[in-house]
Amino acid sequence: MPETTTGAPPSGSVELPPRPREIRLDGVDPCALLTERQRAELGLDARPLLSRAPVGLYEGAEVPLCTIGGFEPRAVTVGLSLVTNVGIERFTSGELAAEIRPITVAGFPAVVAVPTRLTDYCTVIVDAASGQLLDVQFATGGRQPPIPQPQLCRDAETVAGEVMTTLLDR
Repeated sequence: MPETTTGAPPSGSVELPPRPREIRLDGVDPCALLTERQRAELGLDARPLLSRAPVGLYEGAEVPLCTIGGFEPRAVTVGLSLVTNVGIERFTSGELAAEIRPITVAGFPAVVAVPTRLTDYCTVIVDAASGQLLDVQFATGGRQPPIPQPQLCRDAETVAGEVMTTLLDR
């Protein structure tokens, strides 16, 4: 997750278009958001693991997280978090140690959050509903050579698109 900056002025806020509708995330299992077919196409061949843990970035709320690994053709890890107590504004305020780039995912406003201190992951945040967001983190699995961060960001966008397809089909 991108860290909050300390002592540095915000780099500027990011403007996003309105979301086409709300997709409430309350009670949704993040491990049900990628079908077996989608996981296979994304090279995610490990069993999805559900956990819950407090996340400082999300005001210490306990956030459901699904972690899915992949080993072939490359080692990667995907984390899918459903945040129901903080909106995308957390990422558009200019207060995080990340480069924020606005995008759309399945017609929904989103941002790519590229960490400025670490290069082994990239995050895509989708504005699902008022005060709720989908957090997709795509990380290298540790093999050498490492996966370049721009590729991790493209892969995070792809996963976010697949997850939104599943959410929209529910």
